[in-house]
Amino acid sequence: MTEHESTRRERAAQDARDMRFGLEEALDGELPRETVERMRRHTDDCPECADEWELVRRMKELVRRSCADRAPSDLRERIAVQCRTVTVTRTGPDGSTVQVTRSTTTRRTLPPE
Repeated sequence: MTEHESTRRERAAQDARDMRFGLEEALDGELPRETVERMRRHTDDCPECADEWELVRRMKELVRRSCADRAPSDLRERIAVQCRTVTVTRTGPDGSTVQVTRSTTTRRTLPPE
């Protein structure tokens, strides 16, 4: 192996290590454009990194799409209405018991759909 080939392999190995550490940040637009471009160029020559790039990209897209969905309106209604029931049992001086049940319903305001 020539010195040039050795240097090239070392650089490719370093690029692969660097890419793994910044992959999510690159996909989220948190790295400088030049860094992301260098990472993309690396994936052209490295099938392992290209596969990892695509896997993380797809996962992020799935999460983004799942988080954008709205809850069904009937579920939102059940969440908005909070019911509370309190039952108190009292014992009178003559030993008799009295149960008092009190229910309250509160409606919370949710963000519009």
